[in-house]
Amino acid sequence: MSTRPCRVWSEPAAPGSVQAARDRLHLEGCVAADEARLRFHRYQPTASLGRFEAACHAVREQYCAEVGIPVVRRLTGGGALYLAPGQCCLSLTLPRHWLGEGDTLTALMARLNRALARALQSLGVPARTAFPNDLEVDGRKLGSGFLAMDAESVLYQAVLLEDLDTEVLLKVLRAPREKLSSQGILSARQRFITLRDFPGDAPDMEAAKAAVSQALMKELALEPVAAPPDRWMALDQGRPPPAVNPALQEDWSDQRQDRWEAFLPTAGGVLHLRVTPDAEGRVIEQAVFAGAVHVSPVDLFDSLADAITGAPMGAAEVRLIRRLRTDAGQTPGFGPDELSLLLRLALGRRSEQALGLSNWQANRLMVHRVSGNETARQILDRATVMLVPYCAKPGWCRWRHEDGCPECGACEVGEAYRLARERGLEVVTITRFEHLCEVLEQMQARGEPAYVGMCCSHFYLKRIHAFRNAGIPAVLMDISGSNCYELGQEDEAYAGRFTAEAQLDGELLEKVMVWVPKMPGKP
Repeated sequence: MSTRPCRVWSEPAAPGSVQAARDRLHLEGCVAADEARLRFHRYQPTASLGRFEAACHAVREQYCAEVGIPVVRRLTGGGALYLAPGQCCLSLTLPRHWLGEGDTLTALMARLNRALARALQSLGVPARTAFPNDLEVDGRKLGSGFLAMDAESVLYQAVLLEDLDTEVLLKVLRAPREKLSSQGILSARQRFITLRDFPGDAPDMEAAKAAVSQALMKELALEPVAAPPDRWMALDQGRPPPAVNPALQEDWSDQRQDRWEAFLPTAGGVLHLRVTPDAEGRVIEQAVFAGAVHVSPVDLFDSLADAITGAPMGAAEVRLIRRLRTDAGQTPGFGPDELSLLLRLALGRRSEQALGLSNWQANRLMVHRVSGNETARQILDRATVMLVPYCAKPGWCRWRHEDGCPECGACEVGEAYRLARERGLEVVTITRFEHLCEVLEQMQARGEPAYVGMCCSHFYLKRIHAFRNAGIPAVLMDISGSNCYELGQEDEAYAGRFTAEAQLDGELLEKVMVWVPKMPGKP
């Protein structure tokens, strides 16, 4: 196999906007010059958004603005990152025609991530790839690889954690997205490992870069050549940002009443959909797909949104599937089934409004379906248990960390207990994550048909494996106020020591509980 040249060089740390601009320029330049380019670099503190993420789902923009951490959007997909000088980053660009037809987004990303893992293994670091795009050591994240490709060019980006300030990471990023596995029960701090965590055996970074370069060159049949540093490092940030849907920059958490929203965790990342119906709720006026995922072509989500815009509600899913068949896109970790389910979840907000809820309130329901298209009302009709989070109790309450409530009338939790007991429901205050798992296991063993509860959407996303393992349908109400993910106190909440207070929505609670019937035989 013949080799092609690849310019390889290293650069010092630079602002995130500069690094993003250089990636854009090299992606275009590699095609014009018909050459590959591999640059190692570092970021000054930066929040890096995946190309298809809604900013409000990924980073805490207010905190970033307050402390002067810029938020940039990279050209590749995947989830948000906190980048700083303690991470070694690389960007590899090459012409698309150098690759074979089998080098799809999914296959090529897997190939290059495996090459990265082999390079680390050669240095004594037992790294393994973890779908869809992580590098791990014993289940702990050491780095990630990301890919973007179009008809003319390919960009592969990777990050290796030499060091990591987890405290800042937890403040910059919203709830860390965990994989749908047993690893999801690990705290954010336990989730990461750095090259410095190998005492006495930590590889020298120059040796690591050489090993990574050699592995990528071998994988792609490239020949490294020196690049004139002055020429390439002179590139500045005078490049326009990548074109993205303006809706990805909007705050999806506002209380506008004209939108239906849904999210869906998948093996490839979390998907989001926002649908704006017409005044009669019969036709889709606007749709926006987003997610911490990889997709190809890069305009696939926009194409899917165009396909269902203007569609009657009953015809939207057919149009979505038809467009997916036409576009034949690459979506690692999810596919037509997941996208169809996401659309049904969003359109299902119409039936949830039939409970007497506003659009805003309907969007705050997490309807955990086990099978079929069961509605929230059908689940509520069979509910026998209510689960309440301890963090919604006041900090001064002596029952805060106990399974119980005196119903003193001083908080909404007491009202939840009262409404549940009026209907003969068993009520349980969940005091920690392990307690939730125990309670769900007991409910499953007893054959409980359904339950109602409250938790924040961050918790639901992070711990969804526990809800799925239980196999019990539920209607969960999102809680607001100070939650552990917003305050960076995830470890404390995990252990049942979170001190700030979340808030139940009393109005939403009353509207939902109206549809829970009184259990037969209960006084």
